[in-house]
Amino acid sequence: MEAMDSAPPQIPGYTFAQKLGSGSEANVYLYRQLSPSRQVAIKVSKEMLDPRAAARFRSEANFMGKISSHPYILSVYESGVTATGNGYTVFEYAPGGNYKTFLESNRLNADQMLTVGINLASALSTAHREGIIHRDIKPSNILINTHGMPMLSDFGIARTIYGRPGIGYTIAWAPPEVLAKNGGGNESSDIYSLGATLFAMLTGQSPYEYGYSEALGATRGKERGTLLRNIILTNPPPKLNSPDVPPQVERILRKALNETPEDRYYSAYDFARDMQRAQQELYGHATPTTIEGEPPFPQNLYAQSQANIQVSPTAPKQRSIWAKPLTIVVSVVAAIAAVELAFAYVIMPNMDSVSDNSSVQIKNPETYDPENDSPDSAITTGSVPSVENLTGSYSADGGSVQFTWVNPDPQNGDSYAWSMVGNAGVNPNTQGTTTDTHISIEPADGSQTCIQVSLIRADRQMSQNPAIACAAKP
Repeated sequence: MEAMDSAPPQIPGYTFAQKLGSGSEANVYLYRQLSPSRQVAIKVSKEMLDPRAAARFRSEANFMGKISSHPYILSVYESGVTATGNGYTVFEYAPGGNYKTFLESNRLNADQMLTVGINLASALSTAHREGIIHRDIKPSNILINTHGMPMLSDFGIARTIYGRPGIGYTIAWAPPEVLAKNGGGNESSDIYSLGATLFAMLTGQSPYEYGYSEALGATRGKERGTLLRNIILTNPPPKLNSPDVPPQVERILRKALNETPEDRYYSAYDFARDMQRAQQELYGHATPTTIEGEPPFPQNLYAQSQANIQVSPTAPKQRSIWAKPLTIVVSVVAAIAAVELAFAYVIMPNMDSVSDNSSVQIKNPETYDPENDSPDSAITTGSVPSVENLTGSYSADGGSVQFTWVNPDPQNGDSYAWSMVGNAGVNPNTQGTTTDTHISIEPADGSQTCIQVSLIRADRQMSQNPAIACAAKP
């Protein structure tokens, strides 16, 4: 087979712009797609494909297309074979580069890392549910798109769960069992590699390069790789030992990096959920997961936070000593400050008084008259069920988002209080009440729109825990 290593191919419908990079098996170029007009990245194999290899190439690209619609997986637009017999795949262009380059001069704090981690664990869970194992998760394979969002990319050595294991992996990010067998991998090894990547977002280095830097010394190249492999196979995962990283966060990373696969997270979904709980506990907000068929937040995520909220609008809210402002744009996308915003948008503007720590009184924004207030208009929390099956979807033109839900115990006089949750800001459409089990609202800025809904009885009793759901922009 003939190699193609320099000249970009002519691909109908695309105009060559520049070369972006090169790997052992493929070159990556920036092209301008003619219709629709946009920049795209095209990966072109260096070797010509025989007919059987070309069929496998197309099949793999089609298979990857099943998950590339996920908001945190790099989109695949097209694949084919050039006139010279080289395979190519057209990808979404990520102008922000990758996290390997980002980490050369930047770090994330623990809150920012959890946001990125939840997004990537959601993407990984989606791939695993389709039977796809990535097998080479590392900072250089996490791209940054136009909106600063992390995108899991380069499934070039991925395989299905039922496929034959190859030998593709990178020593610094691979778990001990993969190094010991010189290849392979499964869901658990992907979880390890994601944990190692998140570790590096805090430190700038892979776990063992960070923790055993003195033992590695100034070694380079193949010698360094051999020494690093031996260190990983014979030593425990290192500790962060950083005062800026809360113990809860280090516990999560060490579980993902456990030497024994059975002692890691059972799934990427469980990994994401644990990060959400830690983020809520430490920082008062949690980033939603984006996993089809799963709610964006655990059902019990807000119960403890709501119990600890100061009900006086003038009393300062106690915040964790670990909280820091978000200063890096790539980490702020989709960070949902659900509890704080829910109270800021709906409860605090209409707050009255409370008789004990378990009862919060608010006013119906449509009927509240401050001149003629009376106890009969107060809404209190009580034994009212939460609404169920809250789901949302964007309209075909993207101009509105429709949310629907189910009342598990309908009674006469029921109504529903809803509010947007997120970092989109406040506008007249961010909260309201309705007697219907559906609403249509303007979409939030960004990749998704999230709301919470509470059931209110005729006697002004309200469900204690609102249902929360997000609609992802198609």
